[in-house]
Amino acid sequence: MDKKKLKLLAVLSALCLFCVLSEAYLRGYIKPGVKQASQNKTITDSSQNKNAMDSSSSAGNNSSKNAQKSTKEPAGIKKASSGKKIQILDPVRAADSQKVRVLVMTSGFKSYYHSSVSLTCGGSFTVSDGKNVKKYSAGKKAIFNMYGKKAKPDRKKKYIIRPSGSARIKMLSIKRQDRQPLYRGTIEVKWTKQGFLVTNELPVEYYLYAVVPSEMSTSNNMEALKAQAVCARSYAYNQINAKRYKEYNADLDDSVSCQVYNNIPEDKRSRMAVDSTYGQVITNKGRIIVAYYFSTSWGCTADGQDVWNTTAEVPYLMSSLQIRKKNAAEQAEVDLSDENTFRDFINSGSYKTYDSNDDWYRWSITFNAANLSSRIDSALYNCYLLDKSLVLVQNSKGKYEQKPLKSIGTIKKLRIEKREESGLVTELVIIGTGNVVKVCTQYNIRKVLAPVYEKIKRKSGESVSSYSMLPSAAFYIDTVKTKKGTSFKISGGGFGHGAGLSQSGAAAMAEAGEDYTVIIKHFFKSTKVQDVQKVLKG
Repeated sequence: MDKKKLKLLAVLSALCLFCVLSEAYLRGYIKPGVKQASQNKTITDSSQNKNAMDSSSSAGNNSSKNAQKSTKEPAGIKKASSGKKIQILDPVRAADSQKVRVLVMTSGFKSYYHSSVSLTCGGSFTVSDGKNVKKYSAGKKAIFNMYGKKAKPDRKKKYIIRPSGSARIKMLSIKRQDRQPLYRGTIEVKWTKQGFLVTNELPVEYYLYAVVPSEMSTSNNMEALKAQAVCARSYAYNQINAKRYKEYNADLDDSVSCQVYNNIPEDKRSRMAVDSTYGQVITNKGRIIVAYYFSTSWGCTADGQDVWNTTAEVPYLMSSLQIRKKNAAEQAEVDLSDENTFRDFINSGSYKTYDSNDDWYRWSITFNAANLSSRIDSALYNCYLLDKSLVLVQNSKGKYEQKPLKSIGTIKKLRIEKREESGLVTELVIIGTGNVVKVCTQYNIRKVLAPVYEKIKRKSGESVSSYSMLPSAAFYIDTVKTKKGTSFKISGGGFGHGAGLSQSGAAAMAEAGEDYTVIIKHFFKSTKVQDVQKVLKG
């Protein structure tokens, strides 16, 4: 072979190697050091805290005797520049996890029923109706219409869209954050009289890739993201078992009714958080818990029983002050059910909690009585329809009873009737010129006092508006009367229902150096972090 041919062969070989490495990188088989946006340093995982990690957990934990004795790192582990170890998951393992079926809602999460469905794929894909299979090349569109000339003639069929290899399906007919979302796994389009139901079936671990960034910013510390991943996985498995969406042949939906999925696309850090906690769930007495989480606490978390109005307490969702460790000496028994104590807690800056630095930690809203009165009847009626026992009307004897609602008239006063030990308001009395109504549960109270048009002034002084619920039910009320009329100033703290893991609190704990298992056990009392397969087999 002459020299020219040898040179040509060498060049072609180099090009082939480059292509192989590039494809491996794009598919995630080769992962570079991930940099944290705010600190410009390599992020490393620490899953070696044996005191925090339950001994039965096998994912992300190399504490076996053989691993300790060996001088050679096990497969799937590499050292970062700091010397700590990062778990790199075999992509095949994630693909082999249990399947989950997710109902995909329309744009804005408005409905399960789609009037039309349009999709494509980055690679070739097929559309099957159970009998016939139609092949589509990459970039081609598959369109399903309920009505019109292009409507499918056999409307009772369901269609399975299956991409080739690792290609993802792009939904062209919906938007998430002004983008057309990509989906791993398969898409099922099923005709119903109300419209098409769209279901995404994929492995649980792949599902979590797009839950984590939709529920928590991936700019957070990796330990916080890992705690979020374990919470989301626990919630998913619990919902699969609960069969709440059985009538739709699904396990959960992609909205806040369950946990938000694919509103923000997956990225390297969300995949790392999921991969490094592969299969780990939170358990209480051998059962996977419903791992509730929310945005920000007001310096205390709430009892699950108070939040969800259950007959029995939820042992792993107990009220807890969120005082930072270094300020533990400040922590005493504080009963926030006392009105003056709660006001002092909200207004005082002396309590240093994990959520103290978050902008939602403190907020205030001023409602004009006339404006609130104009929409209160509709809000009350919507809550009444959901559960008539939670919206009660005062009778002539001064007692509250369940009976049809009438207009409340002009609001004269808002009175907190019941405040829990965590500070959460669970009963609110609205006194109007036409009626007196008691509203029960934190959810209903937040809906009735929704700042739809009012501005919410947050801790930093910044104002936001157009919210369909009050930020939280941890608040107090001041009535302000002027020549212009009556106003109600509501001052409170936190964002969300308040039970379980506070995401901003978890982020602060992670920044302070806490391991994700420590974070989880801080928010969920009397729990363990275990491998899901061992739990399910047990």
